[in-house]
Amino acid sequence: RSSDLMKNVKIIQFANLMGLLGSGVDSTAVLRCIQQVAMLVQGCWVIKSDVLYPKDTCSSYSGVPAEVLCRGRDFAMWKFTQGRLVVRKEVSAIIKLPPEDVKDFLEQMAVPRINKGWEFLLPYDAEFVKKHPDVVQRQHMLWMGIQAKLEKVYNLSKEDMMPKKSVRQPDLPVVIPGEQRVNAAKAKVRENHAVLETEYQQRKLQHKASKQSAQDSRVDILNVRIKEEPLSDEEPMETSAYGAGVPNNELANGLHSQSSLDSLNGHMATQWPGARSEVVATELKEFVKTTFRKHFVLSLSELKRLFNLHLASLPPGHILFSGISDRMIQETVLDSGCKQILVPFPTQTTASADEQKVFALWDSGDSYDQHRQILLEIFSKNYRVRRNIIQAKLSQDFGDHLIKQDLDKILKECCASHGGMWYLKGTAPS
Repeated sequence: RSSDLMKNVKIIQFANLMGLLGSGVDSTAVLRCIQQVAMLVQGCWVIKSDVLYPKDTCSSYSGVPAEVLCRGRDFAMWKFTQGRLVVRKEVSAIIKLPPEDVKDFLEQMAVPRINKGWEFLLPYDAEFVKKHPDVVQRQHMLWMGIQAKLEKVYNLSKEDMMPKKSVRQPDLPVVIPGEQRVNAAKAKVRENHAVLETEYQQRKLQHKASKQSAQDSRVDILNVRIKEEPLSDEEPMETSAYGAGVPNNELANGLHSQSSLDSLNGHMATQWPGARSEVVATELKEFVKTTFRKHFVLSLSELKRLFNLHLASLPPGHILFSGISDRMIQETVLDSGCKQILVPFPTQTTASADEQKVFALWDSGDSYDQHRQILLEIFSKNYRVRRNIIQAKLSQDFGDHLIKQDLDKILKECCASHGGMWYLKGTAPS
């Protein structure tokens, strides 16, 4: 299970991995398993290259064989064992792979920083390093072996493999240690939990008070009705004004059966009460909106991968670890200005059910919304399309106002090219 999870998130701290796996899971067994599919970088676990790119496969961007991809990605991973920042051009100059592949490597484990390079995605996990020195030592030895192999493959000198001195060396003494950052994050989680718990208790008291008030009102009404029409001892009392199918005590107390729960709560029928439910819904919606503003088109499979990656970057105990179902994610997407695009996949497709569920940002609020909507409507009727067909349809609606840059922009945002044809992102055959 942990290996499947690593294939989705690609990078995670051990504490968060245990949180995702749930209670009752043996941490020793997980630690043994994780070492088979991932390598330790900055105290965090990053999926191994040969697990991500199995033998006899190739790059979906450039067609480069898996063996070459693994070497290049191992070099990028190794660079992050030497420091938190990596310069993309320096990596490209050594591994000599297409820029799309290099960018893909880095996006899996880092984020770009303006005028600095790519910074490792997660903070240094000092807590894990301190708790498991034997694992850290074993991983260090493995990295020494990989380093020797990289030196030979790329014909690098010892000087090339030495970590370069940071330009910001004077700032090093004021850097907050990893353990201190972890403790600060834990304190923040405890503080947030206390606030949420207080809000929940207040709402609970308010609900109890309103419920008691409603019961008192019903007693008054019943008393009035009894005075107006006294019941005979011989007459049976009607116990359900709504028929035998619905228990009277449920209706009288404002309770509802499970089957009516969705209609009562709208999109977000959740397992959390009051304030917690609202916070979870808000956090999830913010993630969805931010993600679609960046990617525009995503399959459910890719969205779940990005969500797991987002979870991996959160501090242990964060409210989103409460458990988010696929249904909640899909309903939040549809409630965030997105639509499901019913792409007509071919009958012989190898895409999974989650890969065939494709969602797109329909209303972003920018001047290209109409362009994207026309493009998405084309793909609701066609699995793959030639560029000239897309251009002709857009020209039909926009005439001379359509320029090449506009077409290039929306194609880059929403589509991928494969074999001379254009597909919505995530739907091209692998």
